[in-house]
Amino acid sequence: MRICVSKSFKSALEDQHRYLVLCGGAGSGKSEFAARKVFYRCETEGRHRYLIMRKIRRTLDESTVEVMRRVLAENDIVYEFNKSDLTLTFAGPRGTNEILFMGLDDPEKIKSIKGITSIWLEETTEFTKEDFLQIDLRLRDPGPLYHQIMLTFNPLEAQARWLKDMFFGPIPNPRAFVHRSTVEDNPIAEVRAEYVATLEALKAQDETMYKVYGLGEWAALAGQIFNWNIEALPKLSFDEVWYGGDFGYSVDPAAVVKIHRKADEFWLEEILYQKGLTNQALAAEMKSRGVNGQMTYFDSAEPKSIEELRYAGIVVQPCDKGPDSVRAGIDFLKSKKIHIVEGSSNLYKEMSSYCWRKDKRGDPLPEPVKFDDHLMDAARYGIYTHCAKPAPMIWRVR
Repeated sequence: MRICVSKSFKSALEDQHRYLVLCGGAGSGKSEFAARKVFYRCETEGRHRYLIMRKIRRTLDESTVEVMRRVLAENDIVYEFNKSDLTLTFAGPRGTNEILFMGLDDPEKIKSIKGITSIWLEETTEFTKEDFLQIDLRLRDPGPLYHQIMLTFNPLEAQARWLKDMFFGPIPNPRAFVHRSTVEDNPIAEVRAEYVATLEALKAQDETMYKVYGLGEWAALAGQIFNWNIEALPKLSFDEVWYGGDFGYSVDPAAVVKIHRKADEFWLEEILYQKGLTNQALAAEMKSRGVNGQMTYFDSAEPKSIEELRYAGIVVQPCDKGPDSVRAGIDFLKSKKIHIVEGSSNLYKEMSSYCWRKDKRGDPLPEPVKFDDHLMDAARYGIYTHCAKPAPMIWRVR
């Protein structure tokens, strides 16, 4: 068994508190550690029925499912993966283990589950306090293994003040072990190097955001650009449907958003948010999620990638870019009525931290902080390029 964790996380590996609170900055390795602890417990204790959750079920396949499968592959573990049920099953030296992946958007299925041995809540800021209390009740069945809920998240006050109140108050919670981490606690040198460069750039742009994502400390962000509401996609006959996208690979995820328009009102639906995709794999994922012949707009700074998407069968055009195009695109979006479709959790998270840069006096500058904005860029590319183009000039010869 190969378990790669840093010295910082070593005490958390053996911790048996009811709540293991893993709060940290970007790239700190908290989610990687959580996956390794799940595997470690399955191998050393055996006969686990581990429940791994995010608020929305479909986002699991792009985050926790991928990392768990990678950890098993690193250890040459033969496993069965049921894609429809999102379950992983594998034999360990102490018995068969089952890992279940679920979202809170399927509450009846969660209520029917029995025999859960422990739980991991990824992106815990997506959950409400009421969600957490209901999930906590699911972990009551008696058994020989200690019950633990792991919570992994970035410390954004505006998204989940209840987490700060519950676990970071002046009086420590006796049932919790709180672990703070930064990128320096990530045991993988290549990942540390990539994130350090990104976070240093963030530090130069916004000290408050750096406090959250660089230092892993609680902070309330100021200067939020948009405040779109979340609602179910209405049953309308839309005037148009198209897509916006942003390329990514290692540190940054590829991101695709579906854009529904009715007159001057728009609904944004997160379709894809995933790291490690080549352009060919990105095209395949887009097709599997319903992108089939509709227009898509991607970052014009990557013409080679756009050509590769075209070669793979995606109808794609470069977005409009130029001097002041970011501010102009933001202004255009602010002039429209825009909604986020329920289930677009990564899009909502990005929107919540999409803020104006500030000068040395703290006054806002006419450009956003460039960090964690992949779906926001995708939405801007798609709406601004598709809708703000001037009508073509028609010449008539008399």
